[in-house]
Amino acid sequence: MSSAQIALLATPLLVLLAYLPGGTWLLPILAPLTLYPTFQARVKAKDVRGAWLAGMSWALLLSLGVILLTQLAPETAARGILNGEPYRKEMFGWIMTGVAPENSPRQFLPIHLLHLSLFALLTYVSAGYLGLVLGAALTGYMSYFVGAYAAASHHPLLGSLVAWVPWSVIRVAAFVLLGALLARPLLVRRLWPFERKEARLFAFVAAGIAADLLLKTLAAPAYGRALRSLAGGVLGLAGS
Repeated sequence: MSSAQIALLATPLLVLLAYLPGGTWLLPILAPLTLYPTFQARVKAKDVRGAWLAGMSWALLLSLGVILLTQLAPETAARGILNGEPYRKEMFGWIMTGVAPENSPRQFLPIHLLHLSLFALLTYVSAGYLGLVLGAALTGYMSYFVGAYAAASHHPLLGSLVAWVPWSVIRVAAFVLLGALLARPLLVRRLWPFERKEARLFAFVAAGIAADLLLKTLAAPAYGRALRSLAGGVLGLAGS
């Protein structure tokens, strides 16, 4: 096993930064370190697929670490995951009442477009690193909600799977692919180093973003009710 693979597999351990003073910010800022050398090398080599697979593996492992921390040390996770508690309260409210930005395209669309724009800009100007920092922050608080839902619903494994709502998974996949593309210009010192064949990859990104928004618009109300049913109506007692 290579040193890069060992570093990537160590990603879940990064959540231990939540125990340190300033860990709330240290975690997203330092989280890309277990991925970036591999990601950078594959981007420079035009291995978009390899960079995407590495990025998805990193996101999965980071999410796993946050979910486990949230279930095993909830107080530490509440303090140490950036925006974790506000997002958990919002999502628990959505599940229990159906009233939240999740069910309203007018509310969630500007937020998604802001995140997309920031991610694209940060990725482009930093050869991918700052985009991964933002990605780590977003993955962190979404995973905190997942872990909190799994614990509160008394379904640790099943809850950890179903609370990662499908449109969010699609969004992560699209963002990672966009990052694998937009990290290249600065690495190769060209403003727009893309060839005609790569238009197909940008089209995949656009399709993923569109699928995320469409699926969320159509399925969020029913999915929220399904999560409420699985939880047995106990989330209202879980500090929301």
